[in-house]
Amino acid sequence: MSSPPSAAAPASPSPATSSHPPPSGSDGPPVHSKIAPDYGLISVPTRMRSHHHRQENSSPGGKRTRFPGPELPEDIWCHIHSLMPMRDAAHAACVSRAFLRSWRCHPNLVFDRKTLGCRFRTVWDFESKVDDIVKKHSGIGVKTFSLEWHYGINAKACSYLDSWLQMANAPGIEELTLNTYSIYSRGTEYNFPCSLLSDDGRGSSIRYLRLAGCSFRPTVELGCSLRSLTTLNLCDVRITRDQLGCLLSGCAALERLELRRCSEITSLKIPSLLKHLSHLQVFGCRRLRMIENEAPNICSFLFWGLQVQLCLGQLLQLKDLELCCTSTTTVCYARQELPSVAPNLETLTIRSYHQMVSTAMLPSRLLHLKYLSIYLSGDYDYFSLVSFLDASPSLETFILNVPSWEDLAEDSVYREPLHLRRMPAYHHDKLRTVKISRFFHAKSLVELTRHILENAPSLESLTLDTTHGVLWCSTSKFGACYPLRTPLEPHKAALAIRTYIEEKVPSTVVFNVVEPCSRCHAI
Repeated sequence: MSSPPSAAAPASPSPATSSHPPPSGSDGPPVHSKIAPDYGLISVPTRMRSHHHRQENSSPGGKRTRFPGPELPEDIWCHIHSLMPMRDAAHAACVSRAFLRSWRCHPNLVFDRKTLGCRFRTVWDFESKVDDIVKKHSGIGVKTFSLEWHYGINAKACSYLDSWLQMANAPGIEELTLNTYSIYSRGTEYNFPCSLLSDDGRGSSIRYLRLAGCSFRPTVELGCSLRSLTTLNLCDVRITRDQLGCLLSGCAALERLELRRCSEITSLKIPSLLKHLSHLQVFGCRRLRMIENEAPNICSFLFWGLQVQLCLGQLLQLKDLELCCTSTTTVCYARQELPSVAPNLETLTIRSYHQMVSTAMLPSRLLHLKYLSIYLSGDYDYFSLVSFLDASPSLETFILNVPSWEDLAEDSVYREPLHLRRMPAYHHDKLRTVKISRFFHAKSLVELTRHILENAPSLESLTLDTTHGVLWCSTSKFGACYPLRTPLEPHKAALAIRTYIEEKVPSTVVFNVVEPCSRCHAI
């Protein structure tokens, strides 16, 4: 049996080693032929090429010829070839002279294990495969270059990476992706050669730049060179606050900025000249302490990290916001600041891992908010979330995730069952779907649920999940539910639901109570 297909460079039109074709009309099993052994193995089923073999055998004198393909202008062949994925393009070049010529200027070069189609036992296997393809490419017409290198960084690896990037950075390139993250190169990163993009304005055509696992030290000159850049994605990249500032100062066309685990950034300032910036993501930058934004047209913002100072300015275009941090006042910040900072917000997700301060009732409102999801961890008064519901007259979906049951054992409805709080009547007229995950017998949680049932006339669905989001025996490969750390708590929660909530549920509401499996978690 032959090896699986790979995207090695195809051979030039010279005689190739192949198995004998089956007789005309034969339906026998496909026999794989090795094409271009000097360029690497590309296995092509003979059945796929049987038509070509028949044409070869029908030539005068029985002389075997290569399938020429239909008579089309070369630029059309190149265009057709450019639309193929890299592996398919390599296979096509093995059976067609027209595709063989266009292969040497194929616009999309993607080098990873999936595309190359084989498993590499050593780093040399990967190096030689990529180097072979790159050297035989003309360097003309490259639009996309993507390389994943996970074999560690040393002098030899740097030499290869430099030469491959040099070839790829041809005039007209639009997308450049380099991922050199490796568990074998901790403390030793590849230093991305910024001069490749700044010299002679070579970076002027790049629209998409993604770097991962390397050092990136841009200057003002590089920022000015990337004047067409619309997407910048940096993941596990060593870059300082000032260096990032130099880069952003020249990227006036930038539309999307994503920063993930860039540990050297201590503060982030988004300049006002980024008028096209619409999507901003900052994830896991552990030394980041402040985000200052002056870009006016951000419509989507995601932040995951430690407690930071947010100076977002006024974001009238912001529609989608996700905040996840360790601050004890994240929910309070969102309630107090967002009505003025982002008055047109439609989707809000909050994750607060140490929330302690309750949410106050305020007159400000989020008039356009339709979706609200809150994940809390800490000793929190859930009933105070009524402030969010009251501030959101357009709210349609409310999702609440609460912490582990043992974290809030003292806030139990069974301690003071006769003194359940109530708020003045607030009508949440558009609220249709409510789900509370990890529901337990906290008094404030029972009070919040009762308030929703009494003040949401359009409510269609209420789901109270008393489990911990564990695997069920019906879906687990072990045939049993995942064990619960506190197996009695879900049953206490179910009892609280039947005692204090079920009677409040209108007949028009679809009421779902998710309880532990009775077979695996019987009391």
